Amino acid sequence: MSIIDFFTDKNNPKLESYLYGTRHIIMLVCVAVAAVLLSVIFRKKSEKAKKVLFKVLVGILLFFEISSRIVNFAILENWTLAEVAKILLPMHICSVMVWMLIISSFVKNKTFNNFVVTGGILATIAFLLYPAVGINKMYMSFTCLYSTISHCVGFITAILMIVLGRTNFNFKKIGYCYLSFVLMFVWGGVINWVIFPGSDYMYMRNDPLELNLGFPYQILYGIILIFYVLLYFTIATIHKKIKKSKHDKR
Repeated sequence: MSIIDFFTDKNNPKLESYLYGTRHIIMLVCVAVAAVLLSVIFRKKSEKAKKVLFKVLVGILLFFEISSRIVNFAILENWTLAEVAKILLPMHICSVMVWMLIISSFVKNKTFNNFVVTGGILATIAFLLYPAVGINKMYMSFTCLYSTISHCVGFITAILMIVLGRTNFNFKKIGYCYLSFVLMFVWGGVINWVIFPGSDYMYMRNDPLELNLGFPYQILYGIILIFYVLLYFTIATIHKKIKKSKHDKR
């Protein structure tokens, strides 16, 4: 693979069988081990050390977001407003959530972080289970590295935000989390029906799983999303009650 091929991802054959193969398993193990180790190491560290950790993780995400756009502009042949917009704008759920993770390090708002974490884990775990862009190629080109590293680091960051106390899953705040998801999909609607009519970003037009339901698949996914978010707040509430009960017994 030449330098040009590395950045353009040309002459990089797709793998017929890669799901849960050696490369995929290694990726999953590395992500799980990293998340657990960093959680254990930094759980009792000072707030300053935790801030440094998040700055490093967010720095990795920001590096790939910026460098990927630089690369895409460098290899862009058709300089139209539409093509430039496709490079600059976050239009996929994963891309939106990566930027939310980056923004969360500057906003430092636990209510906002509830959405960032629930959305971030949902988006990144979908990639980890089915990495359709990344380890599905023969060679790890820049595009493959960008996709793989961003999703893995994004997942680890979201997990650490929960473990290291960057969220507050209080039922009084759950409405803000749902509202954030609504706004994200409103943005997706603007992309698919206004900016790029006929496009299918965020899987808003065609069911990616091809379930062939007798009703709009968006309804099913919406219900699943509602209970998915509710699960975080329920688990957090139960955990707080157990922790309080143990403290009271002392």
